[in-house]
Amino acid sequence: MSTISALNSAITGMQRGAAMAEKSAATIANAATSTSSDPADVAEPLVELMMARLQVEASAKVVETVSDTIGTIIDTTA
Repeated sequence: MSTISALNSAITGMQRGAAMAEKSAATIANAATSTSSDPADVAEPLVELMMARLQVEASAKVVETVSDTIGTIIDTTA
C-alpha cells in the first residue's frame, strides 16, 4: 500500500468517524429534549459515539505513521 492511499484511507476514516459522532450526538440531544425518560433511548447512540471516537483515533494513528514514514524516507534520501 502506498503512503498516499494510506493517507487517503485515514482521511476517509476520520471523516466517517466525525459524521458518525455528529449523528450520534444529535440523537442524544434529541433524546434529552424529548418527554421520554427511558435511558435505553441513548444507549445505542452513546456506544456509536464511542465507536466514532475510536475510529477517528485509529485514523489519526495511520496519519501519524504515514508522516513518520515519509519523514524517514526524506531523511534517508537527503
